[in-house]
Amino acid sequence: MRFEIIKIISHLIFTLNLILKMVFTDFLFHTWYGGFLLMIVCSLIIAKACDIFEAATDYLGRNMSEGVKGATLNAIGSSMPELLTTVFFLAFASNTDLGRDLAASIGGDTGSAIFNSIVIPMLVIWIVIASIAGVKGVTIAKKVILRDGLFLLGAEILLLVLLSSSYITHWHGWVFTAFYLVYLAYTLKTMPKGDGENTEDENQDEEAETWYEKFQFKSENGAVLRSWVLLLISTAVIAGSCAGLVEGCKGISEDLNINPLFIALVVVAAASSVPDTIISIKDAKKGNYDDALSNVLGSNIFDITISMGLPLAIFLLVTGQKIDFREAGATLIDIRIMLLIITAITVAVFYFSKKLTMKHVGILGFLYAVFIFYSIGAASYEPGKTDFIASTAGSFIQSIEGLGIILRDFADAITGSW
Repeated sequence: MRFEIIKIISHLIFTLNLILKMVFTDFLFHTWYGGFLLMIVCSLIIAKACDIFEAATDYLGRNMSEGVKGATLNAIGSSMPELLTTVFFLAFASNTDLGRDLAASIGGDTGSAIFNSIVIPMLVIWIVIASIAGVKGVTIAKKVILRDGLFLLGAEILLLVLLSSSYITHWHGWVFTAFYLVYLAYTLKTMPKGDGENTEDENQDEEAETWYEKFQFKSENGAVLRSWVLLLISTAVIAGSCAGLVEGCKGISEDLNINPLFIALVVVAAASSVPDTIISIKDAKKGNYDDALSNVLGSNIFDITISMGLPLAIFLLVTGQKIDFREAGATLIDIRIMLLIITAITVAVFYFSKKLTMKHVGILGFLYAVFIFYSIGAASYEPGKTDFIASTAGSFIQSIEGLGIILRDFADAITGSW
C-alpha cells in the first residue's frame, strides 16, 4: 500500500513537472505569443514595482535638492528597467552570442530613447490639452531643452562612433559612464541656487493610500529603515521582471527567426519605458510641464550612457573578455543613425515651438509610425527582397554602408589600443 502511494505521488510529480515544462519552457520561452504574454506581464509588474521604488526614494531623498534628486534617485528609478535588461542580456548570453545579445541590449536602450522622445511627449501634450479646461498647449523652458538636448545628441554621437569598433572592451563602457558624470556635474553646477532649501517632506502629512505607504509611514520611528526595505524589495522584483523581458524577447526572436535586436528595439523598449511614461503623465496632471517633458531627455542620457555603459564596463572587466562586434555592430549602424535623426528633429520641435499643441501630437505620431515601419522593414530585409517595407528599409541600409565602413575605421583608430 505504501509502495502504491509513493508510486502515485511520483507519477503526480512527473506529470506536474511535465506541465510546468510545457507552460514555462515550451510555451513562454519558445513561442512568439508566449514570449509576448510574458513581456506584457513583466511590464505590468515593473510599473507597480517602480511605484514602490519611487515612494521609497521620495522619502530617502527628501532632503536633497530637486536637481540632485532628479539627476540621481529619480533617474535611476525610472531607468532601472533599461539598466537591468542590459545586465541580463549580458549575463544570459553565451560566448558565441555575446555580440548579438549586446546589440539587442543596445537596441532596447535605443528604442527606449526613441519611445521616450516621441511617445511620452505625445501623451503628455494630449493629456494636458484634453484634461485641463482652457489649456490649448504646453510651454516648456528652452534652457533645459537646449542643455539636455545637446548632451543627448552628444551621447548619441558617442554611441554612433564608439560602437562602430570591431571589438568592444570594458573601456567603451567606462567612456559612456564618464560622459554621464560630466553631464551630471554640469547640471549640478548650472542648477539655480536655493533649490535645496526645502528640506521638509511634503508627502509625509498626506494620508497613506497604498499598502506600501501604510507600511512605510505606520510610525515615525523606523520610516527610513522601512523605506530601505521597500527599495530593496522593489529592486529585486524589477530585476526578476527584467529577466523575464529578456527571455520573452529571445523566445519571440527564436520562434519568428528574427534578430532579437529588432524585438528589443520595439517591444522591450516600450515595456521598459513604462516607468518613464507613468512619471511624466503624473507630472503633467500636476501641471509640472517642464518636468514632464524635459525629464524625458535626462532619462534618455542615462539610458544611453549608464544603463548601457556601466553594466558593459563591469561585465567585461570582471570576465576579462572583449566582444567581437564586427557583425553585430553592422546591424546597428542604421538604428543609431535613425536615433540621431529622430532626436535632432524632436529637440528642434521642442526648442523652436513657442507652445506644443495637438499639431505637434500629430507630428510626433507620424515620426513614431515611420520608426515602427522602418523597424519592421529592417527586421525582414534581405538583399533582393521586393516587399515594399523591407525594400524601403533596405534602400536606407544600403545607402549608409559606406558610412559604416568609415565609422568602423575611425572607431578602430581610436579604440584599437583598448
